[in-house]
Amino acid sequence: MIGSMGDLILLRHGQTEWSRAGRHTGRTDIPLTQKGVTDAAALAPMLARRLAGTRLAAVFTSPAQRAVRTAELAGFGRPGVPGRAGWPEPRQDPDLWEWDYGGYEGITTAEIQQTRPGWSLWRDGVIPGDADHPGENVESVGERVDRVLKRVAPLAVYRDFVLVPH
Repeated sequence: MIGSMGDLILLRHGQTEWSRAGRHTGRTDIPLTQKGVTDAAALAPMLARRLAGTRLAAVFTSPAQRAVRTAELAGFGRPGVPGRAGWPEPRQDPDLWEWDYGGYEGITTAEIQQTRPGWSLWRDGVIPGDADHPGENVESVGERVDRVLKRVAPLAVYRDFVLVPH
């Protein structure tokens, strides 16, 4: 008999100043705006209804404060503090970090296309940045996602799980 997988509930972090402005925000740890806080908190009642009676297998977040805070506001608690009854406390997973945009960190696609007309992240990638933002290619991002899914698959047999990346 083949086991049934639970549902993957994927929450993107709330708005930050850089996401509002369309700036590539990978490894720069920017807090939520007030709108991001309000939007994340608005998820809590909907998720409480959706997950009523559900035993979640796990909640994983990116280490970025914007993802950790979104999970907390949505009702999942924060590391060391569980959320609603029966919901596990979120665990940070470094493989859930946003794409490392390298030298494109903090700038917009329109700004990049001024020097690289027609640039596409998926096709053209990024340029190296500083030591904190060396950059990564699409294959590296895919490998990180594959590692996350491989780790959560055994937890998700017959149970739902939550990821809060970017």
